[in-house]
This record gives sequence, structure tokens and C-alpha cells, in this order.
Amino acid sequence: MKPTCLVTGASGFIGTHVVETLVREGFCVRATDLPDALRADDRARGRFPSVLRGLGDKVEIVPSDMTDPDSLRGLADGIDYVFHVAAIFSYSAPREALFRVNVEGTRNLLQEITGKVQRAVVWGAGGVYGFDYEGPLDEELPAKPENNYLASKAAQEDLVRAWGREHGLSYAIIRPTTVYGPRAVYGGGQLIMDPAKQKVLGLPRNFDARIPFVHVEDVARAAVHLAITPEAGEATYNVNDDTKISTYEYMQYLSRLLGRPFVPLPPIPIQGLRKVLVQVARVGQTLGKRFGFNSPLEADSINYLGREFEVPNRRLKATGFQFRYPEAREGIRDTLAWYKKEGWL
Repeated sequence: MKPTCLVTGASGFIGTHVVETLVREGFCVRATDLPDALRADDRARGRFPSVLRGLGDKVEIVPSDMTDPDSLRGLADGIDYVFHVAAIFSYSAPREALFRVNVEGTRNLLQEITGKVQRAVVWGAGGVYGFDYEGPLDEELPAKPENNYLASKAAQEDLVRAWGREHGLSYAIIRPTTVYGPRAVYGGGQLIMDPAKQKVLGLPRNFDARIPFVHVEDVARAAVHLAITPEAGEATYNVNDDTKISTYEYMQYLSRLLGRPFVPLPPIPIQGLRKVLVQVARVGQTLGKRFGFNSPLEADSINYLGREFEVPNRRLKATGFQFRYPEAREGIRDTLAWYKKEGWL
């Protein structure tokens, strides 16, 4: 019999790609997400249940809520591998909501799957290292999360490790970096779509910090690989490709793909600009909460502006994993073509 896999957060950007990858590899899939996330596509919120339904009888769709233990009863029955993607991904969400879903929701899931499954792959976050480290961000470095979202993901990782030790659950934790690819709405998607809407692209010459990238298909493939590779053991894995491209080079590359002019701008003090934009964003977020609109700027996102991150993938490669998109330029080109084809641009 084919192994059966449970995917949480299955209607989302990453979740749908995990389900598609598992189906291509011949696995049976039980896909779960919030009931309202499974009703209809919602591009603004990054929900695509039509992708799951399009896979027909290869996917069993079961609604659930990680914060409601009763809704998880029986979810892991007959399951071999679990891929826990479900989470609140937001730098501006309330701390209480983030911990209730990302930490306590994971605890509820662990209670349900322990003793029933062979192995679980849990999504961490590449940003948990914080800003203080210089040099490679090795998986053994202690987490130093800079905001409530990343604090919740670090706490989730700690929970999974402790649970594995105490209850014998086999697991792998993955830390994807900037994930891009088809159906990406936020994060890596914004890095492509926002500049693509401009008639002229430009950037100061001193924006030379590198952007860590990974294609969503490689994130899904790495998760499956770590689930079925026993020698991967109970460990944490950076999931980041081999790209070495600065922000300045990236904008130049996008301008060539788009056939738009690129204007080199004079160097500016990045640290000072970051401080100003963070303050502007905080004012905008405060006003947004008061008057009911979403601020276009998020303070915790701006804090990454101009910072250098070197995220090694040696541990993942040592398990035998090979990237389909080891260099992001090809993947970005293909993703941009997908956006145009689907009418997103």
C-alpha cells in the first residue's frame, strides 16, 4: 500500500505545493485546513482550495482547526507521515493569537499524531536567528527572534524537540528562507510582483546585502525527502538555495526580465533609512488598527532592509537532497512568467 500523508495548512501557498509534490511522488494525501479556508480561493489571503480539489480522488480533504482538539480527532488515523505547515504568518498579528495557533495548535496536533505516525516534518522559520549574528547562520546557533511571530515559531520548534525527546516522536524541523514560486502572494511573491508593477526600476548602489532565496517546489521536495530519509534523524534544517545575489543585482536582473529601464541611484545611509521607515510603518499600523485599514508598510518587515544573511544548506545537502532550482534566477524567471500567464501581473 502507498504511504498516506497528512498535510496541515493544505490550502495555502506552501501547503498546496506540498500536496502536489506528494501526489506526484505517488503518496496518498489527507489535506486539512480551516473550514473557511477550504470553501473558495482567496488570493489576497493566499488560499487556493481549488488546487486541492483539482487533484481529484488522490486527495482527501478534511476540515479542522489546530486550536480545537476535538476537530483533530481521528485526523492521523492511517497516516504514515505528517507535514505541519499550518500557522499564522504575520508580523503584525497579536502575540496571543500567534502563540495560540503556532504553539498551542502544534501541541494539539502532536497529541493527536503521537504513536500513530512514522515521522513528522514541522515548518519553522528562517528568521528565528535574528539580527545579531555575523557570518553563517548555522542550525546550531540559538534562536534570537526579533518579533512576536518569530518568537512563536521559535517556541514551536522548542516544543517539537521536547516532545520528540519525551514521547519518542520522530521529526524534522525545516527553516525555509525567502520562499518564492507560483501562487506566492506575500514574502517572496511581493519581492517579484511589487517591482514588476513599476515602469522604471532603480535602487541605490550600496544595497549590496544578499537575499536568501528558495523555490517553493524545493521546500516541498526537501520536506518529503526529510520525511522518508531515516538517516536525517531528529534535527533542524535550513532550506535555502545556493544563490548569491545582492538586492541591487536582483533589481537589475528583474529589470532585464521585464524589459524595463533600471536607474542606478546614489548610495544612501541604509541604517538611517531603515529607522525612519520603521517609525513611519509603526504610525501607519497604529492608524490602520484604529481606522480599519491595512498599512502597506510593516515595521518588522522593514527591519530586514539592507541586512546581510548567509544561510548555509550543508546539513540538508549532506542527507543527499539536491535542489531543482539551486540558483534563484531561473526560478524567478519562471515565477514571473507564471504570474503573467495567470493574470496576476
